[in-house]
Amino acid sequence: MIRRDDLQHEGLVLYQDDALPRFDADAVHLAHFLRLRRGERAIDLGCGTGVLCVLGAAFTGAAFTGVDIEPRLVALARRSAKENGQDIAFLTLDARDAPARLGHGAFDAAVCNPPYFTAGPPSPDPARAAARHDAGGTREAMLRAAFLLLKNGGRLFLCCPAAGLAAAFAALDAHRLEPKRLQLVAAAPERPPRLALIEAKK
Repeated sequence: MIRRDDLQHEGLVLYQDDALPRFDADAVHLAHFLRLRRGERAIDLGCGTGVLCVLGAAFTGAAFTGVDIEPRLVALARRSAKENGQDIAFLTLDARDAPARLGHGAFDAAVCNPPYFTAGPPSPDPARAAARHDAGGTREAMLRAAFLLLKNGGRLFLCCPAAGLAAAFAALDAHRLEPKRLQLVAAAPERPPRLALIEAKK
């Protein structure tokens, strides 16, 4: 069932389908973590329903493009942007193909909330599995794409489980992306961090 959710910011809405992957708190934390300037070009790799683009554009004034391999999610993202009056381009496109399609060095920034579960069985639903379970090197592919899409000095914003921070730093280093800023997120002050927000530079 398709639903229309209030994003609790300046009347923005987001359309989601209960049968498809939906955004979670990680995406909202990442949107608040972004440091972009008005007019900068940013790309969301694996944009899903487009929540990072919708909130990121509203928070920063940057010009966003979102790409996702799942056409049903892209259709929902376009519907949200249209109702919000936002000029955001959403494309049905594999992140691996984005550099060839959109241009090397075409963006000032990239954002990514990649799938990061590698253990346990993935969801039997292909769309949900692709969104949350990295069974085929999706994160590595997104990092390769981000490096190619970014201008020299461009920034990548991404999140990962706090427990996987060392692996994330190693992956960034392997793709010539240097971590510059880190924020850890915990459910409560007395709880250990569960999420890491990272800004890296090409």
